[in-house]
Amino acid sequence: MIKIPAFYDMHSHLENAFIGNEGAKSLEEAVETWSKIRDKMTLNEIKKRIEKVALIELFYGTTHIRVHADTCSKNSVKAAILAKDELKEYIDLQIVAFPEQGIFKCSKDDFVRYSSMVDIIGGKPEADNDPYLHMDFIAELAYKLQKPIDVHIDQHDEKTKHSEYMLGVIKTHLALSHLTALHFYSENYAKKLIRMIKEKNASVISSPLTAFYLNGGNSYPMFRGVTRVKELLRENINVCLGHDDTQNPFYPAGVGDMLQVLWLLMNIEKTFDISWLDLITTNAEKEFGNKNEDYILVDLKDVKELLFTMMPRHVVFRKGKIVAKSTVEVKVLDLNPFDLMRELYRDNLNNSL
Repeated sequence: MIKIPAFYDMHSHLENAFIGNEGAKSLEEAVETWSKIRDKMTLNEIKKRIEKVALIELFYGTTHIRVHADTCSKNSVKAAILAKDELKEYIDLQIVAFPEQGIFKCSKDDFVRYSSMVDIIGGKPEADNDPYLHMDFIAELAYKLQKPIDVHIDQHDEKTKHSEYMLGVIKTHLALSHLTALHFYSENYAKKLIRMIKEKNASVISSPLTAFYLNGGNSYPMFRGVTRVKELLRENINVCLGHDDTQNPFYPAGVGDMLQVLWLLMNIEKTFDISWLDLITTNAEKEFGNKNEDYILVDLKDVKELLFTMMPRHVVFRKGKIVAKSTVEVKVLDLNPFDLMRELYRDNLNNSL
């Protein structure tokens, strides 16, 4: 049995998880689909959905979730705030005021009002006609309210350079969410931007599941870019991960398990390094801004086995109390499959000596 810190989901849209859509062919199509659904949902319906999805994540060992609530929706922010209070004994929620279809295209007044009610100011420059006006506005608002910013930015495979501008105008802490365009920049520009991110002490939050699914178009060759995690980590930039979407128009799969997110990223980045567990624990704790005392027990020998097998979490402890558990028996015939893997690994190691 091993003990590891409980997980963080640093980028999520709980309000529209599990709405039963097969998945869109583009981000724009997904946004349009969600916009037709959101205002048909009552305040209580969105609140209950957020709570249920958060509890599913808790089952998989996540006790801290950053929730982006759509300010273009008449109920999403209010529902998220109510859910935050309802769940506080079991899960810590941070609420971001997120303008899915723009600040000025929706309602500037609503965005300002919701921003005053939440923990973090969100943004999405591409959603408004003037992305630079959008970025100036959230930077000034965050400074006025003395709140950090977490902005959806450069989230396509197009070489937009909004992050560079955003880094130049911020006056409070900044988290750059997605930043998938970094995958496609020239080496010289990528190094320049990474240097700026480091100088500003900004965080980068990657959501590999949705990014991998939505980016790259729908015909071959399909580029599947996430941001340059290895290079960012090499420069000691704080990188953490989010599940983002779960079985909705933006991403048709997922169950809320942050280990799946990490596993996919390690495949994309060709790095199976147990220290990368920090992306959903230690690094995320730093960005979330709290002290994580929650933990998970898993019936395995070490963290490497957990990353490779994604074994169900045996017990999840929140504030010293058990809040989730799994009693799955692991057996093939009369043998333990994990013991077989360990034997094979030892045999291979001995033969290589």
